[in-house]
Amino acid sequence: MAWLIFLIMLPLWLLGTFVLVKVLFLPMKPPADTSNRIAHLRLVWWAINEPQKFVKLFPDLTRDEEENLKA
Repeated sequence: MAWLIFLIMLPLWLLGTFVLVKVLFLPMKPPADTSNRIAHLRLVWWAINEPQKFVKLFPDLTRDEEENLKA
């Protein structure tokens, strides 16, 4: 039973680890300030909690994924 729980949790753990490494440890590309990790974390937080703020920048967010593939 413990192995089943482990197998279910493993992808979630790997995804969380990937996000933390990407946000906290890998360098950002210019024009972003490479030392501004707090702003990078804030951006991830906004993307998770308020995706409607990004619709103007990414119009694909307003369409269904199938429509995006056809376009």
